[in-house]
Amino acid sequence: MKLIEKKIYFIYVLLGSLYFISKLIYYIYNFVCLSGLMLGLVSAVLTIWIGIGSFKEYKKAGKSVAHWLAIVGPLFIILYSPFHMTVRIGIPVFQFPVEKFTILLIFECLAIAQLILAILMHKELILNAKKGR
Repeated sequence: MKLIEKKIYFIYVLLGSLYFISKLIYYIYNFVCLSGLMLGLVSAVLTIWIGIGSFKEYKKAGKSVAHWLAIVGPLFIILYSPFHMTVRIGIPVFQFPVEKFTILLIFECLAIAQLILAILMHKELILNAKKGR
């Protein structure tokens, strides 16, 4: 495995940990409630597990279940985060206060970056499977 390919998996896992770290920082400053912090924790744990599973799966070059989960996980976060915040705050996304919208924007940007990395990981898996045949 090339060093660049290893970096993609490492960055995916690192971005997964930033979900919780960013929510923890905002929780310390009382911008996020406990359920928001738990959402960050669940997102972080799931995407880190998916990233590690994808890396182990890449070494085996078998079925790409974890790589598909690596794509589905950030997509779910992109769709669920605005819904969760809207339900918790009680107002539509476009009416969020600036600090709440910033939190959502950070969360969504992390998920979009992970989605891009997941597509790159999946693309590398397909290319390496074709080379092996």
